[in-house]
Amino acid sequence: MSHPTSSTVHSFNEGDHHTHSFIPRRERTLSQCERTLKSPTYEGVIHEFCREKGYGHIQPYGNSNELIFAHVSDIEDDYVPKKGDTVSFKKMLMPPKNEKVMAVHIKLLHLAEGVKHESWEEAVEHDIEHRRPSRSNSVTFPNDQPDHVQHSVSHAN
Repeated sequence: MSHPTSSTVHSFNEGDHHTHSFIPRRERTLSQCERTLKSPTYEGVIHEFCREKGYGHIQPYGNSNELIFAHVSDIEDDYVPKKGDTVSFKKMLMPPKNEKVMAVHIKLLHLAEGVKHESWEEAVEHDIEHRRPSRSNSVTFPNDQPDHVQHSVSHAN
């Protein structure tokens, strides 16, 4: 059985249960990301940001009591934000409940003076160099023996 598409027009006989002669295309709305791109841009100061945890908060200018959540994935810059950095951002409702506001499209406008800043690349290199071995790194698997260990295989007939 074929189903009518939005561009197909059908004629129906009396007694058919269809009320329309065609199926209209659903009107699409802008996604939350597209709506956010069109929203106003705000400025504020990084109140705190923990690179290891991947989040922090921004204190917007003009509202010293408000702190807006900022996630590492929403930072559009080469440097890790530090306390006191001036940033621009857009506001978006935080999924999944859409009850709180979060900052997105975060851009560093001015780096705080007297604070050492590192690029994201430097941060990753630092983490790799100073990584503590995990428990899984200390487990030896039977096939993970050094090259100098000889293996003997016997074949039974």
